[in-house]
Amino acid sequence: MPIEFVARMAGVDDELCLVAAVGERDDGTGRALIFQAGHEPPDDQDVRLGMDTYCLVTETQGTAYGCVRELSISDGRMRVLVAEDALVALDLEDAEIVVELAADAESIEVFREYLTRILAYGRPEAQPKVRM
Repeated sequence: MPIEFVARMAGVDDELCLVAAVGERDDGTGRALIFQAGHEPPDDQDVRLGMDTYCLVTETQGTAYGCVRELSISDGRMRVLVAEDALVALDLEDAEIVVELAADAESIEVFREYLTRILAYGRPEAQPKVRM
């Protein structure tokens, strides 16, 4: 059964790295998905460590690199399908996550712009199928 939640906040940041996040509450509690990518292309160390792509972080700080297989945003909902082998690292019980995007329209639009850039970061074989 998919993991479902309502995201009342959507935010971005680009100070230390590119970040696009959605969460249940403005105070940071509840479910959250945080997508991150570097400003600079991956270096040799990133490649050796398997960190040469974007990462996904959950509200429990579960983290996995290059794990999103599909992501779509349509009709006010985001659907994320993650790799089964990333579930333990992400502390998730299901590979499908459905998020109702209830934040304001401007925040959602900026979130989409950053998310597009983040998911295109790094090695091509880790880039998911994206429909927005």
